[in-house]
Amino acid sequence: RDAESRGIMKTEADWQSIARAEVRLFGSVTAAISHKINNRFAVINEKAGLLQDLAGMMVRGKEVDPERIRVQSGKIAEQVRMAKLVVKNLNRFAHSVDVEQAEVDVTELIEFVTALYSRKAEMADARLKVTKSPEPAMVTTSPFALEALIGRGIEIALSTSGESRVVAIDAHAISGGVVVRFGGLEGLGEPLDFPEAAKITALLECLEASVRSEADGTALLLEIPDQQLSLHGRTA
Repeated sequence: RDAESRGIMKTEADWQSIARAEVRLFGSVTAAISHKINNRFAVINEKAGLLQDLAGMMVRGKEVDPERIRVQSGKIAEQVRMAKLVVKNLNRFAHSVDVEQAEVDVTELIEFVTALYSRKAEMADARLKVTKSPEPAMVTTSPFALEALIGRGIEIALSTSGESRVVAIDAHAISGGVVVRFGGLEGLGEPLDFPEAAKITALLECLEASVRSEADGTALLLEIPDQQLSLHGRTA
């Protein structure tokens, strides 16, 4: 790979590699999100049915407390609000492929990706806990590739989380980039030889990133370089 001649912009071959590696990720995330939307629809349908029953009682001349109608209408409005938020996240995820390079707030991106993976965490009987660093953790990189890498990191963390079933995720700036840490794990070794590790090879190469575990095997570390700084270093 001739990174020096290519600069920070990814070639068509890069994007084909990412597409092959991550098309299943798109399917998995959208399936989880559609399930959440269907859950909202189910609740809305249930509350709408109750309102129909109340309306039927009123037609038959029975007295109905207006407060019951107000409460159920409010619950429908809340479900619509939550469904719109889910759709907003889905749209953001879909459009993250539109920009090849951008300056990214890594902590904010982690919060976004953990929202996408909330259902997977629930299914794994685990909780994702994001801690904000007092200092901004910014890098110039591929937003979609970084979202996908963080998503894969979450999957790895969920499959290796410890007894507490809490995966603690944070990001902090280092010289030339950012480190994303997935804590609360157990049994990680070096080299990382679990099956999921092979799924992130193309992403690591695209982002010029690296992955390792902490010495005690309780945390997974992703080191994400600032590719804008990398470019400046190559062209100076």
